[in-house]
Amino acid sequence: MDTTNRCNLRCSMCAMRLSDLDTQREWHDIDPVLFDRIADEVFPRASVVGLSCGAELLVNPDFGTYLKRLYSADVPVREVVTNGVLLSSENISILLKTPPTSLFVSIDGAVPQTHAEIRGGADLEKITNNMKELISRRDGMGMKYPMLSISVTLQRKNFKELTGIVRLAHDVGAVSVCAIPLVPYEGLDLTGETIDLTSPEVSEQIRLASNTAAELGLIFNPPPTQFTGRQVSCHYLENWVYIDPDGMINPCPHWDTTEPLGNLNLMSFNDIWDGSKYQALRKRIKDGVFTGNCAVCPEISGEFGSEIYKF
Repeated sequence: MDTTNRCNLRCSMCAMRLSDLDTQREWHDIDPVLFDRIADEVFPRASVVGLSCGAELLVNPDFGTYLKRLYSADVPVREVVTNGVLLSSENISILLKTPPTSLFVSIDGAVPQTHAEIRGGADLEKITNNMKELISRRDGMGMKYPMLSISVTLQRKNFKELTGIVRLAHDVGAVSVCAIPLVPYEGLDLTGETIDLTSPEVSEQIRLASNTAAELGLIFNPPPTQFTGRQVSCHYLENWVYIDPDGMINPCPHWDTTEPLGNLNLMSFNDIWDGSKYQALRKRIKDGVFTGNCAVCPEISGEFGSEIYKF
């Protein structure tokens, strides 16, 4: 879920850039009453809750309140994704009071120039220092959480730096590196940045990064490189949901957010989850009828080069 629709960066591949084109868009944070409803109706049945997805949690001045509520809900896995720029000493203190179990920092370059080009001018050195401070203070308090992980959006600009990013992850005290292929959104003109995961050049870089991670004692989660053709099922439909800061329910990360499957301001989560729109979508996928973004979904087709419409 997201507790805000705002972000402090405009990364080259992010759908947030499309939001700037919407003259009617209102930038805001989640209504605390709505968050409480989500916590009451969704958290008790969840094994994993992420408080950030498409936006930057740390721009919400009340993020500590939501972390505390999630912590008290005793959800087994509590995740936060951040670009790391706002991981200041003050915000680190808030994070460590009621920590998530996992903190993912998005790093898209082993050198400052590459990271800045992809991540809207973000300062890699500053982010690296922020992560080191977090780990130092966590360890100094004798705490295990949050465990730090690095997330990489793999593309032409950075795939040759993957091994360097693994080494950076080790240097800052991360436990894992996750590489995710770039999904190009319609309107961002990024189809030329997608990579062929099965090409010898890309495969070699993934192999080197995997070997380096093993040598350094890190977990390395590579992108999927083996596909058996179009899938006839979708793992998101039975165990995953995205809730935006307005309470709209979307079934997967690739969904066209102009067509939510429900509104938590008007219906309960159970009524949406078991409702007619969800049931119809599940039936279409089961029957092999792929429409809209499902027709070009990279996780169904295995192709990461097709543009996805997402506003």
